[in-house]
Parts: sequence; structure tokens; C-alpha cells
Amino acid sequence: MVFTTPVFLFLFLPFTLGMYFLMQKRFRNAFLFLMSSAFYFFGEQKMLFLMYSVILLNYCTALLFSNIDNKINNSLIIKERGFLIKKIALIICVAICIGLLWYFKYWHFSIDIFNKTAALLGINYQLSQVDKILLPLGISFYTFHVLSYTFDVYMGKMKADKNILHFFTYVLMFPQLVAGPIVRYIDIQKQFEHRIITINGFSNGIRRFCFGFAKKVLIANTVAKAADKIFALPPEQIDFATAWLGAICYTLQIYFDFSGYSDMAIGLAALFGFKYKENFNYPYISKTVGEFWHRWHISLSTWLRDYVYINLGGNRSGKLKYYFNILFVFLCSGLWHGANITFVLWGIWYGIFIIIESLFLKDFLQNKKLLSHFYALLVIIFGWVMFRADSINYAVHYWMQMFKINMLNLELTQEFLQNDVILAIIFGIIFSIDWRTPYKKLVCRSKTHLRFLVFKTAGYICAFLLFILSVMSVMSNTYNPFIYFRF
Repeated sequence: MVFTTPVFLFLFLPFTLGMYFLMQKRFRNAFLFLMSSAFYFFGEQKMLFLMYSVILLNYCTALLFSNIDNKINNSLIIKERGFLIKKIALIICVAICIGLLWYFKYWHFSIDIFNKTAALLGINYQLSQVDKILLPLGISFYTFHVLSYTFDVYMGKMKADKNILHFFTYVLMFPQLVAGPIVRYIDIQKQFEHRIITINGFSNGIRRFCFGFAKKVLIANTVAKAADKIFALPPEQIDFATAWLGAICYTLQIYFDFSGYSDMAIGLAALFGFKYKENFNYPYISKTVGEFWHRWHISLSTWLRDYVYINLGGNRSGKLKYYFNILFVFLCSGLWHGANITFVLWGIWYGIFIIIESLFLKDFLQNKKLLSHFYALLVIIFGWVMFRADSINYAVHYWMQMFKINMLNLELTQEFLQNDVILAIIFGIIFSIDWRTPYKKLVCRSKTHLRFLVFKTAGYICAFLLFILSVMSVMSNTYNPFIYFRF
């Protein structure tokens, strides 16, 4: 089940909200757990108990950590022995979680890499592939959810929560279950005990959901039709203008697809009284690649920073170690997105540019706003081509077409550049710019309460109209993919 389907919009969500507010507060967490389980079961019947098992494993591991810490504090166990038991338990827990993720997501990729490497080395041995392995829905997200909790308890950032219902509900919460953002338990733990739903918070949640819905349906889905058709062509059949059109369309598609989903998730969580952190902060206005990664998929970037990069030593162990740490983290980021060499190289692509920026480029680009923004956009767009391509060969040949200025076929470009695509590109570019800050300043400058209400009301009216347009689009169009569902 996805947020943009009529079943969710007009059946699941109204029923869930209605029952949620009708029942007593002490039953609401249990109800959210049941409805979130039903939400996941609707799209992934066979893998629900796999997720339950992963959640239970991390819940028990965290309890073990807290139990050992208490015994160390009460001198019931030798400190060194307690730390050793905790470390062994952590390794086992992480090995199982990452092992399951690796099996379901990377098994075929690993076997393929092994066989190709063996062939290159002249080794006459090939591993046979198993039957097709179905990727459990949202496994990359819920694995990172549970591991963040286990790591935080292990490192002493928080105590293990003995309330198993709260922890299960945290992981299973349907707003962020299958496509993020990656919410950490330490950030919302208290909200399971006490949360206040106000009229203003509820209405803001509806507005946020509507805007995210429109971003996904009206912009991402529209440019996706052109991007998918262009990337389905052999590179040699793509001219200069069409190559750039495809790259720009995909650049807008992946941003409005994923940020739209994040907006809907944040808005839905607000309807139930939960506050999620922002996951995107207008990444396409960045002036460096480093800034882009501070603005793009913030929950993943900070997860890798806090649990991988810092534990590797960060930038504290000399320049060579720092460069290795950067490349390794971005290698992990690429692998997290998918089991393909193009994702791996996409991650390394950004790692290399961040290293170059740290060496000299960032200082050179300082105070050169236009040049730095142009540079960052070029790196991002070419990176998305690599991300979208099915193979390295396709990506390289596609890049080559983007440089062949003398090769133009305007008839081919016009075939993909329909009126709705043109409008989606225009609005996509407009809403990639941070208009939120000047809007807030304008609202805050309103000297009278009446003007403030007019601005707020105008925002809600726009959200309502966009929701109606989005629903009409969904009803009349069967093309409604979510890119990040496959991650």
C-alpha cells in the first residue's frame, strides 16, 4: 500500500484516524501497532514475521546491554567482562541484521562479483545462483531503524525501553515504515508516553501531507514518464538535447519523489501527534557537494556519520585515514541504495568530490556563488545519470551524449517534451528553491492578526486545491511508482 492510492487515502487513513481519536489514549499505541502491521501485511504478507524477528532481536539485545550496565554499576560483574559480553552480543546482533539484509538484497550481486573476479583471475570455478530472492519491503529502512536503537543503548546514549509495545510500534509506524525517513528511537521515545495533538499541529500535518502528495503526483510522476522513456533508449540513439532532458527530468523526479514521500510521512506522523525531523532541505540550492549531502536524505547521511564515519575515526586520524573514511562511508551509502555496481560508483563519485573539495576546491569556490552552484549542479546531475543507469557502460555512453553539442535531433526531444512535462519541469525548478524562508518572514512581518490569518488560510487553500488536483491525476493515471520502495 502506498500513500497515493485511493485505498490508503479514502479507506485506510480515514478509518485509522477515526478509530484513533475515538478510543482512549492508553490504547492508541497498541492500535497504531495493529494498523501499521496491517499496512505492511497489505503489501508484504510473507515477510511480516521476518521484520518482527529483527525487531525482537534488537529489543532483547538492548535489554541485555542495560542489564549488564546495571550489574557493572552495582559491582555484580567485573567491568571488563561486562564490556566483553556486550561487544559479543552487539557483534552477533549486527551480524544477523546485516546478514539478513545482505542475503535478501546483495546475495545475487555478491555471487556475480565473485564469478566475474574468478573469471578475470583465470580461476575455473563458478558459484551457482539460487532461485530468485524476493526483497522484503522496506528492509533497508527498518534495519537501520533497529540498529540505531541498539547502537544508542550500547554507547550509553539512552536506556533500553522495557516497553516492547512502544519499540514495536516505533519500527512499524506506517508513515515511515517502507520508505523512511530513518527515525531514531532516541528522538521520539518520550512521544510514546506523552504527545499532544493540537488543532494547529493537526492542520499543519494535513497541509504538509497535501504538499508532499502534490510533489510526488504532479511533478515526480510527470517528469518520470519522460525520464523512463529516454533512459530506455540505447545511448547512441539519444542526442545532446534529449540526453540533458532525460538527466534533468530524473534529477527532478528522484528529489520530488523522495522528498514528497518524506513530507507525507512527516505530515502523517503529525496527525497522530509525532514530530519527525526534516529529511530534505532544498538540496539543489547547494554550492558544494558537501553541502548537498547536508541537505539530501538527512536521516541517512547523519546515520552513516554517527554510526560509521565517527566510529572509523572521522577526520581525527590523519588525512589518509580521513580520505579512506570518506570513501568507505559513501561506498556504504551507494550500496545501501541498491545491489548494482552503478550504485557503488555513484557513492564513490560523491566521496571523490568531497575529498577534492577538502583539498582545494572548496576554498577556490568560496565567494564564487554562481560558479560554485553551477559546479555542484553538474556533479549532482551527472551523478544521477550514474544512479539511474543499468550499467557502467550505459552511464558512460550517456555522459558522452551529453557532451555532443553538435548532435541535435529536436524532433526526438519534442517527442518527450510534452506540455505537462514542460509545466512539471518549470514548477520543479521553482520549488527546488527555498521559498519557505522568505514566506515565513513575510508572514511574521504581518503587523495585524488578520493579515497573519489571511496568509495561513491561503496556504491551506493551496494545499486543498493541490490535493484535489493530485487525486484527479491519480484517478486518471495508472503510472504511480515510488523510487525508494526498491531500496
